Amino acid sequence: MAKFSSIHILFFVFITAGIAVSATDFTLKNNCPNTVWAGTLAGQGPKLGDGGFELTPGASRQLTAPAGWSGRFWARTGCNFDASGNGRCVTGDCGGLRCNGGGVPPVTLAEFTLVGDGGKDFYDVSLVDGYNVKLGIRPSGGSGDCKYAGCVADLNAACPDVLKVMDQNNVVACKSACERFNTDQYCCRGANSTPQTCPPTDYSRIFKNACPDAYSYAYDDETSTFTCDERARRSGDRLLAFFNCYMFSRGIAVSATVFTLQNSCPYTVWPGILSGNDNTLGDGGFPLTPGASVQLTAPAGWSGRFWARTGCNFDASGHGNCVTGDCGGVLKCNGGGVPPVTLAEFTLVGDGGKDFYDVSLVDGYNVEMGIKPQGGSGDCHYAGCVADVNAVCPNELRIMDPHTGIIAACKSACAAFNSEEFCCTGAHATPQTCSPTHYSAMFKSACPGAYSYAYDDATSTFTCTGSNYLISFCPTRS
Repeated sequence: MAKFSSIHILFFVFITAGIAVSATDFTLKNNCPNTVWAGTLAGQGPKLGDGGFELTPGASRQLTAPAGWSGRFWARTGCNFDASGNGRCVTGDCGGLRCNGGGVPPVTLAEFTLVGDGGKDFYDVSLVDGYNVKLGIRPSGGSGDCKYAGCVADLNAACPDVLKVMDQNNVVACKSACERFNTDQYCCRGANSTPQTCPPTDYSRIFKNACPDAYSYAYDDETSTFTCDERARRSGDRLLAFFNCYMFSRGIAVSATVFTLQNSCPYTVWPGILSGNDNTLGDGGFPLTPGASVQLTAPAGWSGRFWARTGCNFDASGHGNCVTGDCGGVLKCNGGGVPPVTLAEFTLVGDGGKDFYDVSLVDGYNVEMGIKPQGGSGDCHYAGCVADVNAVCPNELRIMDPHTGIIAACKSACAAFNSEEFCCTGAHATPQTCSPTHYSAMFKSACPGAYSYAYDDATSTFTCTGSNYLISFCPTRS
């Protein structure tokens, strides 16, 4: 079983010399399409939430922990409790509705030690006890690294047969190799009880490849433990989301999808989001500073698009404008971005259970963008435009930044000339009558994995089943 790693349970000293030591608020939110039952266990300090409680889809609950608290949270699935709280769960069971101990492995864990060395909180998502549901931790209000930690891949789908835990015909959890084989090699004990003698194994690498920001085995500290500085925190909420659980209906898994929007640009971008149905993600838009990322969860059947706005200036009420991608002079878009703009487009759970996605330059180009599927099956190819199209943009298509005088975007030929030939309208409204032009060929040459004109489907539309998606602005060219 997983333990509170030694890096987490140092005997920490409270910092009181002129530094305010405050309580920490945890917000546990269920973004799954089915009910989960949160489990809580304290290593030091009071039991939070009476040890466990029910969270219906979309529900959240806030818990407050005092300085010095340490403990863990997990999601239980398939539970059935009577009026007195007695019953059991298919995964993560702890002997009743209100846990008095840890969850029975395999279970995905969120682990915390608050106010540690130098005023830092330590936290991680651990798969050392195996995996049952996707789980993420997003700090809010602190300072320092304060990075997102989590596992948003469907490890049950990738679980080796020898590690699978079944409920009827469904895989509901994935055991750790320690739990399955109970050997010193996999459990990091006996002759294998040090970091030097307990390296990663083939099984732990499966977990690590799927969830690089989560603990994959006992000594996986270097890339899996995160810190956030308590001292600068005025309101240190921790948003802990049980992401993207699975609901089984007649043997078919119906899933939510997690989008991770990552800004790899050296400047702030303001993502814009337009939904094709009533489910607006991220309130339509928000700022994303260099290196920052945000996760958004979309229900099955969602369709929509993402884009980056640049050169924005908004006041406290969210009114202002952007040099590129503007959506009506507001931070939270209610419509599409003004071309030219690079688009990431999605239709989730389409024909045969497949998601359809693409990066489109049909509306022109403003920033580099990529879509990387995570944890799905099928073709699941990378889609994107990682070339600087602005650098090769013809003079007649250029949009200049009025503040800096540099090229800010590159129009499509349709937007520039508004002709049937370039817009695939009128007499050119079919794939047979609207062929590539020298302008669309320029876009296609720079970005072969992106749409270059309206009927560029054959090499530009991609499919994947059961995946989450990483959308990168200014992705690394490789």
